[in-house]
Order: sequence, then structure tokens, then C-alpha cells
Amino acid sequence: MSTLNFIVCDMFPWGVAGLWTVYVALLISGLRKRQVLKAETDIKLPRSIPRVTLLVAARNEEDCIETCLQTLLIQDYPNIEIIAINDRSTDATGEIMNRLESEHLGLLRVVHVENLPTGWFGKTHALHCGTSFATGDWLCYIDADCELLSPRTVSLAVQEAQTRSVDLLSLTPRFILDRLWEKITVPVCSSLMVIWFQPSRVNNPRLSTSYANGAFLMMTRHCLDRLGGWCRFRTQISEDIAIARGVKSSGMRLAVLENDGLYRTQMYETIRSSWNGWSRIFYGALPPKAIAISLARLILCSIIPTWTVLLCFATTGFAAQNGTINHGMTALISAVVLQQVYSALIFRAVGGRILWSLTAPLGHIVLAGMLGRALLNHFGLATTQWSGSVFRRGQLM
Repeated sequence: MSTLNFIVCDMFPWGVAGLWTVYVALLISGLRKRQVLKAETDIKLPRSIPRVTLLVAARNEEDCIETCLQTLLIQDYPNIEIIAINDRSTDATGEIMNRLESEHLGLLRVVHVENLPTGWFGKTHALHCGTSFATGDWLCYIDADCELLSPRTVSLAVQEAQTRSVDLLSLTPRFILDRLWEKITVPVCSSLMVIWFQPSRVNNPRLSTSYANGAFLMMTRHCLDRLGGWCRFRTQISEDIAIARGVKSSGMRLAVLENDGLYRTQMYETIRSSWNGWSRIFYGALPPKAIAISLARLILCSIIPTWTVLLCFATTGFAAQNGTINHGMTALISAVVLQQVYSALIFRAVGGRILWSLTAPLGHIVLAGMLGRALLNHFGLATTQWSGSVFRRGQLM
């Protein structure tokens, strides 16, 4: 057997199996250390209750904006105001907001944004406009496609932020996985973000790892002012992560927690929007080097081993010439089994069904395509499409 053949047929498969052993062990360790804010947590708010402003920016979100706002309107927090920002919508989003405002006078305020000034991206400008009307000591930004599952969500978030003495608190979402492509792609995409932004590292003030999820982003007014307001992030595609980096670099504290029974979101309604949305997230959150490493790891450790095993099973039933499975194939099978265990744990962690983890090999191919596109975006060889706008290398076209 030649040296090259030995490396390719034996060393590489066993190396991949070894890596997946480490990955599974690290994931199990991480899951045991999960920091979760649960809906049934006891609430003991202090006598001095800070005012909280909830802000929701929406552009053409007529299908979900009413559900979102209704779940905000029933929150039990005693010192609250809600501001809904209609960001140049061409559907019924503005009309729905106006109707709800008339039904909840004094609690809900609607702000209509008619134009996008030069030098601003749409979402950051909408949030900037809404924040100018806010009177809260805490500002809580919630995406329009979110649904708060408990009337205690805001109360629990404020209590947790004060208990931890943080300037910014972000809760990661539970996903609604109704559509086929959501069940296949969302868990594998979100698992990649967890790899690069481990909560234990993000929540460690001594480390520079920074992350926040814009679906539920709560910070003090002082924190936002110290960062320079939304003006500082006016051209950020991933404004939530940019804010998290600003918080840590300024010496302030942040915490990112999982939520259990507090809110959920359905990220993208179509395959195209999912493709564009996740590509945008990877482009905005990860530098080119991290994307290249993720893509190489995905191809070498996931796609090649899995599809090699599946192809061999379909053609030869794993049988070698002497009727037994060779060492290289044994290693690949071990790697695929370990990868499936890893996928099952991930699918369960994000709220998916374990059975759907069997579709992870398909999800990995889609994920590779998204990463490839994000990498091309960094070099200006592809564009990023998001919320009706087109970007090239982070610049609005």
C-alpha cells in the first residue's frame, strides 16, 4: 500500500472519526452548562421598577405583526410602553399597527418611516427613529416575526438582567419549524453559530467573544448612548452582533441566555428568503477566515464521509473484495454515526424533532452553499439580498 493510499484510505477516516468524538464530547459538556431562562422562574421585582420600552420595527410583515404586538400588549410588567415602527411598508403592516394603536391608547405608539436617508440601512434607521420616542430606562428590541409565549417574558428578562448586573441581555429564540426546509436547514445553520459563539465564552467578560440575537435584544439606555446610539451601527448588516462587540470593547457587560417558554420565531417564509437570510447572517457575523474554516470543516468532516458511506452502501453494501469491511470504511461509518449523534443533540436543543436529524446530510449541503455565498460576498463576487435591498461587500446598492 502506498503512503498516499494509506493516508487517504486509513489515516483520514480515523482522523475524522476522532474529531467527531471530540465534537460530541464538547457538545455534551456544553449542553450540561447551558444557561436557560425559563418561563416558570419566580419573579421578585424590586420596589423601584425601571421603565421598559419595547420596540418592534417591521417592513411588509402583515402576516405576523399583529400576533407579535398582541403578545407584547399582554405583558404583565407594570412599567412599560410599546413602540411599533412601520418601516416603509407597502402592504397592510401600517394599517394593522394603526388599528392596534387606536385599541390600546396610551400603551402602544406607532411611528411611520416614510424615507430611508442616504448612509443608513433600513432596520437600523427604523430602530433609530423609534428609539427617539422611547422614554424607557431599558430598551428591548424585538423582531416582528417573534411571538412572546408568556405574559411574564419581559418581567423575567428585566429581573435576569438586574440580577446579573449586565448592560445588555439577549435571549436566543426557539424556532417554529413547520416547513420542510426549516426542519432541514435551521438546526444545522444555528449549530454553526453556536460553534463560533459559545454562550459560556460570550458571557465571560474576560473574553472578547461577542454575540447577541436581534430577535430579543434588551439594553439600558445608558448602554446605547455610550455606544453612540444607532448612528454608530447605521450600515451594519448584523447590527445585533456589532452592538455586542461594542458592548464588550467598551468594558460593559452582556449576557446571552437560551429561553424556555418565553418566545419563539419563524425566521423565513420561503426557501429563497431562508437562503438569503442565513447567507446574510454568516456574512455579517463571521470574518472570511472563519467562513473558510467552517466550509472546509463541513466538506471534509461531514459531507465527504457521509456521502461516501451512503454511496458505498447503495452500490456495494460496504463489502470489500474479501467480503469484509476495510479499516477505512469502518472509520467512516464510525464518523457518520458520531455525526448523527451530534446532529440529534443539536436538533433537540433548538426545538426540532430528533427524527429530523436524519436529514442533516441534506442540510449540510445547503449550509455549504450558504457559506460559499457568504465567502464570495466578502470578496465582492456576490451580492447579499435582504429585506428588499441588495448589498455588495456590506454597501447598499
